[in-house]
Amino acid sequence: MPTPEAMKDVMLRYVELVRAGDVDGVLALMSDDVSVEDPVGGPAGTHVVGKDAVATFFRQGFPRAQPRPVLSGPICATAGDEAAMPFRLTLRVGERDLEVDVIDVMTFDGSGRISKLRAFWDLAALGA
Repeated sequence: MPTPEAMKDVMLRYVELVRAGDVDGVLALMSDDVSVEDPVGGPAGTHVVGKDAVATFFRQGFPRAQPRPVLSGPICATAGDEAAMPFRLTLRVGERDLEVDVIDVMTFDGSGRISKLRAFWDLAALGA
């Protein structure tokens, strides 16, 4: 089981890689059977399972939305295998940039890779 410090390090790296638009770097942090739900309760296609499906999801989404996350509070890691972090996410929607507050909750496998990512954010804040 990963330590709280290791989970925090992976989450910080995740934010850096998303901000850089580095899909391959993000995928390297994830297990082969990773589940990504971004956002939780979002429309069809926003819950993907398996590294190939996640790769497609990010390769399509990153260029279109140009996600730029910035941490907005501390990363909280459990003594188990989960951690959460709040951040402010700027997204390109059409011709404008919109901001939304997000909390990512991640579960980690025994190797310290992300096995589940659930992103909680308010679709209404984006006018979706």
